[in-house]
Amino acid sequence: MHIGTLGFPEDQLKKLEKILTLSKQKSFTLCSFDPVSLPDLMLVFGEDNLDADGLAELPDDFAERIVVVSRKAPAREDLHHIKLPFISSRVIRTLERFEPYLPTLNEPLDIEQEVVADEQAEVLAEPLHEESLEAVQPGAEEASENRFSKYDAQIQALRERGSDQAVAERSYRVLVVDDSVPMQQALAKALHALEYPVEISFADDGEAALAEVSSQTYDFIFLDIMMPGIDGFETCTRMRAIPELKKTPIIMLSSKSSPLDEVKGIMAGSSTYLTKPIQTDEFSKVIKRVTRWVSEFKKA
Repeated sequence: MHIGTLGFPEDQLKKLEKILTLSKQKSFTLCSFDPVSLPDLMLVFGEDNLDADGLAELPDDFAERIVVVSRKAPAREDLHHIKLPFISSRVIRTLERFEPYLPTLNEPLDIEQEVVADEQAEVLAEPLHEESLEAVQPGAEEASENRFSKYDAQIQALRERGSDQAVAERSYRVLVVDDSVPMQQALAKALHALEYPVEISFADDGEAALAEVSSQTYDFIFLDIMMPGIDGFETCTRMRAIPELKKTPIIMLSSKSSPLDEVKGIMAGSSTYLTKPIQTDEFSKVIKRVTRWVSEFKKA
C-alpha cells in the first residue's frame, strides 16, 4: 500500500519508514503527497498541517483515510490518530486496518450512451513521431481535431465490403503503465465498466512496460509520463522502435496540461493524450476512437 506523508520532519520520517518494514500482513511504501495521484491513505504530521494546500480538495470518500500523527488527539473526532512518540505495534496495528483505496471517476461511465449519441466513426491517426517540433506547434490544435478523421474513407470501404465488426463482439488486451497504484485501479475500474471484455496488465515503470510488450501483444496501451527511471516519452519512443508496435494506439497520461507535453508526446509517437485526474467524457471519447480503430483496421 502507498502511504502519503505531509509535514513530517526528516527524523520522524526515517523512524516511520523503519517501522513500516515490520508489518507481516501488508507491504507499505511511503510517498509524498500528490492531490492528483492519491495514495491509499494519508499521514499528516500535526493537526496544523490539515490546512495545507490540496487537502481540502480531496474527494469526500478519502477523508476517512487521513491519519493525524501528533502527541494529542486531533480536535476532529472523525480523523484517525497515531500518537507520538511512535510505538511500532500501535503504528502497524492502525495502518493494517486499511485496505487499498479504490478511487472513482468524476461521474459514472455510460459508454453505450456515448456511442449511440455519436454514430460518426472516429479513429486514431497514425503516430506523428517523424514530424519536427516546428511543424507540429503552429497547427497543434487543428491537428488534434482532424487527426482522427483521416481514415473515414477507409472505414466506409471496409463496411461496404461487409467487414464492419461491432466493437462489442470482441475483447481487448490493455497494458496500463503507471507507478501509481490508485491510478492503476481507477483505470482498471473504468475499463471493466465498458460493455466489452477487457484483459488488463500493469507495469510500474518504463523498463517493466518494455518487458511486457516484448513478450505479450496488446491492443492499446495507457502510458504515464512521469515515472521512476525512464519517463513516458522515452518509453513511447522505444516502443515505436519495435515493428509490432508501430500501429498500436498509445494513450499518454499526465497530471500536467501543458501544450508542450502534448507536442512532446506526439513527437515520441503517442496516439492521443489524457490529463489526470481522468474526466469521464474525455475517457469515453478516447476509448471509443481506440476500440473502433483496433476493430476496424487491425482485425479487418
